[in-house]
Amino acid sequence: MEISINYGLVKTIEDVRLLSSAYLKGVIMKPNISKLSKAIGADRKTVRKALNGFVPSTTKSRGKYLDDYKNLIVKLLKDDYKDFEYIKHLYNFMKREHDIECSYSTFRRYIKSDDELLKLFHKSNKADAFTRRFETEAGKQGQFDLKERVPIINKLGEKTLIHVATLTLGYSRYNVRKIVPNTSYETVISFLANAFEEIGGVPKELVIDNIKCLVDKPRRNGKEAKLNIKFQQFAKDYNLEILPCIPGRPKTKGKTETQNKVPAQLKNYGGTYEDLHDAHRILEIINKEDNESISQGTNLPPVFLFKYEKEKFQPLPNQEIRSTYYLKLKEVAVSNESLISYKSNKYSVPKQFIGKKVGRIIKNNRLLIYYNSKIITTHQITNQKLNIKKSHNLIYEKRLTLESTPTIILEEMEAIAYDND
Repeated sequence: MEISINYGLVKTIEDVRLLSSAYLKGVIMKPNISKLSKAIGADRKTVRKALNGFVPSTTKSRGKYLDDYKNLIVKLLKDDYKDFEYIKHLYNFMKREHDIECSYSTFRRYIKSDDELLKLFHKSNKADAFTRRFETEAGKQGQFDLKERVPIINKLGEKTLIHVATLTLGYSRYNVRKIVPNTSYETVISFLANAFEEIGGVPKELVIDNIKCLVDKPRRNGKEAKLNIKFQQFAKDYNLEILPCIPGRPKTKGKTETQNKVPAQLKNYGGTYEDLHDAHRILEIINKEDNESISQGTNLPPVFLFKYEKEKFQPLPNQEIRSTYYLKLKEVAVSNESLISYKSNKYSVPKQFIGKKVGRIIKNNRLLIYYNSKIITTHQITNQKLNIKKSHNLIYEKRLTLESTPTIILEEMEAIAYDND
């Protein structure tokens, strides 16, 4: 059933562009171009062009067209490092990385009709899973969850397990997603504080799972959940009502449960990552793509509805309060050798950070290194003078190797002013 455009929500030509995919799919009715043009103060031709901005440029036969990609699809699905849990993820990857030009329904039908391809999807039954959606008014509710232990495999075959934190807004389905190194209270609260800053306000409610760092005793048997006392103060500072889910009932948090499938697309790039910083870049692309796609729950792109929803949030607390929830990082400079120091030992970072200041924090005998609030690498703390990851590809002149001329490198390191705390 087609829905009509609320002209009051369309304020710029960019808003029209955001609606074009929904219009072209027949989800929304054809608008009154003259009325739309007058509402945003743009030429009628410009409005019509924006509304039809994503018209396919190809008229190829889709069956034959996808046959040309079959060998590539087989190669991707058999890759030891890559992992595609859903047909939709493979479709998104093929559009993003190989510029295929067909609809998802055509692509899915092609996979389903080919026995060889279908067998490679041992989890394909999940593609049609349905979770009931609970509708909320604009600005009322956010839902928080963690996609834990997502494997990131770099070009050298080294695997790192990361976590992806997600804040999903109940009305618009707009998502904020970030890679986090662990599930500690400080990390989770820092994500929430930064996510609220990113959306420019605070919803009235926050639905959460029974994450140990936030909930001391889960909600069950008719008894209310007992929240961590520090989390209670955070909720008070942000004027948030916390709504913990009942254990074993993920459908009460259906929006983030559904959205938690999205970070699994990071596994599609297994064996191609340069480093953890590269994983942030891929997640940003995936998240932007998701926010600009049509939501099954609203039939509109989340980024479009978010423009309206963000006006309904509660204001952020003052900066003094907000700053208490940021990660407490110590800034250190990255040397010309792409190293930072900690307790007289040196640890490597990716080469693109040479000459920049990064933040560091110690957690469970691990050195966590951040740049612009993003985790860029981690190290196990050791007693070794040099701690260099192979993935950072730090190749020094022969004279600087410990094996060839140990006295030279030791003399150079002794001359460095180390941070001893």
